[in-house]
Amino acid sequence: MCDSASRWLAGWVVGSLAGVLAVGAALASRTWWEFPGFLVLALFCGLLVASDMAVLRLPDPIMAWAYPAFLVLIAVAAAGVNEWDRFGRAVLAGLALLVFYLVNALVVPSGMSLGDVKFAGLLGAMLGWEGWLNVLWGTLLAATFGGLAGLVLILVRRGGLKTEYAYGPMMAAGAWTAMVWLR
Repeated sequence: MCDSASRWLAGWVVGSLAGVLAVGAALASRTWWEFPGFLVLALFCGLLVASDMAVLRLPDPIMAWAYPAFLVLIAVAAAGVNEWDRFGRAVLAGLALLVFYLVNALVVPSGMSLGDVKFAGLLGAMLGWEGWLNVLWGTLLAATFGGLAGLVLILVRRGGLKTEYAYGPMMAAGAWTAMVWLR
């Protein structure tokens, strides 16, 4: 994944993150058809969150596997339940969230990385599979969690207003919370 001795990349940490997200995948799934897609995405999210916590990066090689794996599996789910409109909405929501985060990254380049932008598209597709309300809540929760994390860093004097921190975990937490909560 990357060359780092960070404790965030320890096997048990990555496995624990992926395990918690796998439970989220099971809770978010309404049918057996969509569970494989959510499970695979949960495992990729575990890797991406651990990497972001370790080195403040969401690696392209992981993202390059996550996108097609998730999209193929939800296409299979769409075929299995004959709900192609959900697949179309998922793709559209992924693109919408990717563009939204890209605009944010271009407007405030120091506030967000392109890895976050790419991750937004992936999470947006997951949220869009369930509906636009999930996309809205997942995005709002990510921003809320990110703001709270920044506030905590300031309060415990581990950072200031310009301190960089991993936003990918906040995005994943917001998206998965919305998926489970709005089920």
